[in-house]
Amino acid sequence: MTRPNILWICTDQQRSDSLGCYGNPIVRTPNIDAIAKQGVRFNRHITPMQICSPSRATMATGLYPRNHQLITNGMALPESVPTLMTMLTQGGYRTHGVGKQHLQPILAPAELNMPDSRAFWDKAESKQWTGPYYGYQTLDLMLGESDTAHLAGHYANWLKQHHPDAVDLLKPESARQAPPQDLDEIWRSAMPVECHYNSWISDQSANFIESQASQDDPFFLFVSYPDPHHPFDPPAEYADRYNPATIPLPEIGDNEMQERPPYCDKLFPHGEGFRKLYWMANEGAEAGSMISTEAVSDESMKTAIAYTYGMIEMIDDGVGRILDTLKRGGFANNTIVIFTTDHGEYLGDHGLLHKGPASYRQLTEVSMLMSGPGIGSGLEVNSLTSHIDFMPTLLEMTDTLAENTSLDGLSLTPLLSGAKQSIRDYAFGEYHPTVRTDLYNQSVYTNQWRYTIYPELPQWGELFDLKNDPSERYNLIFKPGVEPIKRELGEILAREFPPQPGVENKVLCKW
Repeated sequence: MTRPNILWICTDQQRSDSLGCYGNPIVRTPNIDAIAKQGVRFNRHITPMQICSPSRATMATGLYPRNHQLITNGMALPESVPTLMTMLTQGGYRTHGVGKQHLQPILAPAELNMPDSRAFWDKAESKQWTGPYYGYQTLDLMLGESDTAHLAGHYANWLKQHHPDAVDLLKPESARQAPPQDLDEIWRSAMPVECHYNSWISDQSANFIESQASQDDPFFLFVSYPDPHHPFDPPAEYADRYNPATIPLPEIGDNEMQERPPYCDKLFPHGEGFRKLYWMANEGAEAGSMISTEAVSDESMKTAIAYTYGMIEMIDDGVGRILDTLKRGGFANNTIVIFTTDHGEYLGDHGLLHKGPASYRQLTEVSMLMSGPGIGSGLEVNSLTSHIDFMPTLLEMTDTLAENTSLDGLSLTPLLSGAKQSIRDYAFGEYHPTVRTDLYNQSVYTNQWRYTIYPELPQWGELFDLKNDPSERYNLIFKPGVEPIKRELGEILAREFPPQPGVENKVLCKW
């Protein structure tokens, strides 16, 4: 039996409804949509934690954050936790990662010697470093978000060596038009497309695939784009592809602002100078930098969405180049292709921007597409799946042994072939706060309901009827007649996923 290659493409902070294959009528994503057309689209795929590092560690380990112990940004994944990459490498796969990994804090001190930290790249040993890293044999690493991508990592070194005049072009100060005062993370990047980190990630990924043409071992390639995470700053060429004036504003339900969690206006100071506050090493700011959009003009909100679409179209163009390289190399028929993201983005829904403790569907329910050998074509899965399922699925599909390894997830293979319609009746998630411990919350998801409790705030909670209120605009938690539903779902949480707000891991820095 020929073991399949794996091409896993991951974006950062992308809503599932920002893809054409999930029904978006505006954004152009033909290459990503082709994965759905050729394979399976998952419509109820859950990330168990809506913050970058914990979610990414779950994808890499098949464990809930409480079990892999990276529960918030600013922590590192313990080296003792087995990863998919380690098992595939031990099983004979050639493993390589390109782009953002974020399994360690970006602000970790130099003495910890963490390649995901900026401080590591000031050390002499970083000059020739290409791995290993959590089971990857080699990496082409990019650190941080867009306007800091030039500071450290392989992309930063490449930019300084090959395009030294472009090093500062990611900054808003280089843009022709200054960001708006009400949201100073919106600008048309002056970075040329050919020098941009998204192009570099696509090129490095294609180069790796080409390098495998003469190799006998199967490969695992994880391609990680840092967009469309804020700031909203695509290269000017892509920013201009969507007219903000034609972008519809997010809809907000009657009384929705009054019924959203009461902490929503209090977690992150909003006003002029958001970026300065965001990048300050302020340990008092909750992860996700969730802000209210009440002070953001309609024009700025529409521009943020339009520029998000521009970033996504740029990613789609890169995905097209990678898939074309796969075909030219003769790998297409024997490669499992995955597309997903770590978590979503409020993007104006519920009057919120970015991400945070409020576990709305726009954050926790993300895109997931799979195609390749043994996978049905044009299928849709409407039952609950989760990031915890990636590792058991890929271990099974690659016939890779995982001795003495206990995983939280389930294999998706019965869904991929259409043999089954569902593998679970409910899924779980939890938010681990960085500052306010009372914001720890747990969610249980069923086919119809999302029920969220705050163990330290029993006077608060959320209950949404997803069949009748798919956008989660009407919180039913305090409405009459819902006690039996709350009791049933609460018992499931207490029995299957009891509160566990802390772990034996150390917060090293803000992120």
